[in-house]
Amino acid sequence: MKKIMLCAFVCALVLGCGEDNSTEPETKEPTEDSSFFFPLQVGAIWYYYEEGHADATRSVRVWDAITLDDTTYVLYGNKSSEADILYQDKWGRVYKRFNDKNLLWLDFSVDDGGTYHYKLSEKLDYMVTVTRRLTIDYDDQKFENCIQFDFEVPTIENQEETIILAPDVGIVKHETVYYTRYLKSWELQ
Repeated sequence: MKKIMLCAFVCALVLGCGEDNSTEPETKEPTEDSSFFFPLQVGAIWYYYEEGHADATRSVRVWDAITLDDTTYVLYGNKSSEADILYQDKWGRVYKRFNDKNLLWLDFSVDDGGTYHYKLSEKLDYMVTVTRRLTIDYDDQKFENCIQFDFEVPTIENQEETIILAPDVGIVKHETVYYTRYLKSWELQ
């Protein structure tokens, strides 16, 4: 009887250890390469103007590539000294390096209307909603098949952000509570 009880206990323990009790959301492996949405090659540059100030432009570029822990990252931003450190995986998903961790920033594998989390801290846990197949028109420019990422922290007022990317171009519109920037022109390498 003791052998049967011991056997049952061991079986329960083995089966219990095999269960996945993870609280992490299920990650969906993309079925196709999405790197064309955000071409992050060194030397690429995008020129933006702020809504209401079409005559002033701000440039954002890929400054350089660096290697950390056998992973290649790019420095992306207005100034190289203040640039974000980005990693683009083999499917085009873009991660931001934050506190020595890669945080999934732009997940192109999420279906239309789907969501995921972009968590910077306990307080800044963004729920990101993805909208696909958008057409963006402004200033005699038309971008089709765009993808939109809406970032929102439900517990904090005024923490919304929207990023819209066009295929083979990159970010065409970036909207926060402080500004709305539109792409004026770009140079890809």
